[in-house]
Amino acid sequence: MKALFFLQALHLIAIVATAFIRAPNSALAYHQLCDPRALSSSKDPRRLLSPICSFLDRHPLTMMTTTPPFSLFVLTSQSTRTLNTVLQEAHDDPSVDTWWWYLATLDYRAAPQWKPDGTGQIGTPTPVDPSFLSPFVGKGLEDVAKWLRGKPQNVDLDSRYFGVLDKQAGKSGKVAICRLNNPRMEREPAWCILRDAEESTLFLAGLPSDLDWNELVEIGRYTLEL
Repeated sequence: MKALFFLQALHLIAIVATAFIRAPNSALAYHQLCDPRALSSSKDPRRLLSPICSFLDRHPLTMMTTTPPFSLFVLTSQSTRTLNTVLQEAHDDPSVDTWWWYLATLDYRAAPQWKPDGTGQIGTPTPVDPSFLSPFVGKGLEDVAKWLRGKPQNVDLDSRYFGVLDKQAGKSGKVAICRLNNPRMEREPAWCILRDAEESTLFLAGLPSDLDWNELVEIGRYTLEL
């Protein structure tokens, strides 16, 4: 019995070391180690990390700037094909391999809900329902900011960072990555930059700090086309 436990411990140490060696930063290492599917599997050694992951879920600032999944707001008319492409490309990066974009609706109850076992942490999978119509079409960042600031605590979505599909992003296979501004300091509700869909959620999940974000905005701030 002790030998089996020893082997499991060695296996777990190897998994943790590999995650931190391969991941570009601690945020992505966390997402790989605290994958809800692994934590709930009786055959995966990562299940032993469950208490640590639960602590980090409740204290996200100890590990990362962002906490997936992320809201994706569709502010202009987009085809179902475009939505499927964006979601699938973001999912298919080997470092992500999960649905971290959630197509936002007005109903908070339809959004991912936080659960102690982590099973609520998933966005919108493909294929998107052909009948999906974004309630945010024709709206602006002010409406997005109001929705995010008004969401209940149990809604398992990042409270500051989010994505937007506008006219240009929809055509070019990109996503506008945005962050809410402090309303006491900035007139504009949010600032954005443009990223390829395939790297969008990986970029957000691996954002090391708010300082890095500010530098990116200074270099390539993006103005939405609505």
